[in-house]
Parts: sequence; structure tokens; C-alpha cells
Amino acid sequence: MSKDLQIVRLVLDRRELIRVAARQRLPYGVDDGYLLHAGLAQLFSKDSAPAKVPFFSFAVDDTNPHAQADRDRVYLLAYSPVGEAALNAEMGPSRGAMVHACATVAVPAMTEGTRARFRARVCPVVRTKRVGERPLRVNNKGRTVSREIDAWLAERLASWQDEPPRDEAFPFERRGREWLDRERVYTAWLGRELARHHGGVLEAGTRMESFERQVVHRGDSPKVERRGTMQRPNVVLEGTLRVADPEGFGALLARGIGRHRAFGFGMLLLRPA
Repeated sequence: MSKDLQIVRLVLDRRELIRVAARQRLPYGVDDGYLLHAGLAQLFSKDSAPAKVPFFSFAVDDTNPHAQADRDRVYLLAYSPVGEAALNAEMGPSRGAMVHACATVAVPAMTEGTRARFRARVCPVVRTKRVGERPLRVNNKGRTVSREIDAWLAERLASWQDEPPRDEAFPFERRGREWLDRERVYTAWLGRELARHHGGVLEAGTRMESFERQVVHRGDSPKVERRGTMQRPNVVLEGTLRVADPEGFGALLARGIGRHRAFGFGMLLLRPA
């Protein structure tokens, strides 16, 4: 595991973040992930050039008891390659108005076989080209191209023949079964992500603590299929994992899990098992 990895505890002023959104003319009601993405870029900006935020990944610390009582502040956790002094030195003139507190601590080393409880807010999406035999998207040259879609939806679409998958007859049963099915699919997706980076192995008992289809803003990036807003799954998973390869696991913590990591997804939060 990287010896330089630090966990950052950062407390930001919510009103100042909203002022940043207003100054940048972000859409009214922009999602929290994009708001924090813009706010952090502003925090580390010292001139007109775009700022490089020295965080590998970040997440709202929504289990912090202070966060529940203090609605004027936003509590963040992040993984960073630098400590508190270097972070403060990299912050621009917005620091005074935006930052209430900043502290760091080194991430402890983990050996092979170490077990840890985890919590992760992730965006479990996959890229696919087809619904069964049908192309999802064809460009203006007639070529089939892939799209990013919900991993659960991708599994359901894969079973389409002539008709879409049918829901159960009763709403309560439909919602209950769908929740468990999503939990199964998203847990498998997380297990593949851990294995892909040779970092960790999921143990039995991973639970989906929350799920919503969230409307997110992604600006005018040409990398997204449709500019402006789109829907993506916003999922919190909790469970226990085991470190398979300390170096690979350290790299996984630094990288984060899945897509949209610059918008508050993918940070793996750990505590002793």
C-alpha cells in the first residue's frame, strides 16, 4: 500500500459553495456532486488557469453526527497524496471563505488477508452496445457505439427478446424484489471492480443501504452521450472485504471505484472489521 496516501477531513461552507455555483452560472438545482466538483476546483484555483484538485477521490461524510446537525457546513472525506500543510499551501484565495477545517492522517498499512468493513457510494454503470440483438445507439455513420447505462438495467436488457421484461403484478412485491435484485447485481459489479484491480475480495453479506436514480449534471463534456443532464444510479453499499494484494489495494483506494469519481462517487471508506 502506498505510504503517501492520506485521508483528508475537510469542512466546507455550504453557502459559499452555492455562491460559487451562482458565479459560474451553474443550472439551478445542480446535483451535489457537480456542486462539490466546481467548489473544489475553485478552492484550489490561484489564477485563471483550471485548478488541479489534489484528491484521488472524495465523498460526503454523511454518517458524521455533526453533519446531521449543522446544515450550513458540508463534511467531506478524501484520499490525497499530500498532507495537511501541503494541502493548505495549494489552496487559493477562496480558502478563507470556504474552509472551516482541514486535517489529514496517514492511511494505515494493510497486509494480505486484512479484513475491513467498508462503505462506498458508487455509480454502478457499464458500457454496452446492444439490447439483445438490437443496437442501443447508432452514430451518423451507421456504426453501433456503446452507451453507459445502469449495471442492473444492462442485465435486464440482456434478456430482452421481443418484449421488455415484465414486472410483478403487485407494487409491493415489485419494489421488494427489485431492491434485492439490484443489491445482487450491484454487489457483483463491486466484486468485479475489486478483482479487476487485484486489490480486495468481497466477503458474503454486502448490503445495499440506499439507492436512487439521480439526475446529474455533467456540463458540456463531449464524452457524455447527451450534454446537460442525465440519470445515473446513486448507490451506497456496505459490507466486509479482505485485502488480497496490499499494493493493488492501495492503488485501488487511490484510484477509487467505478465511474464519476470526480463527482463524489467511488471513495472506499474503511474501518476495522
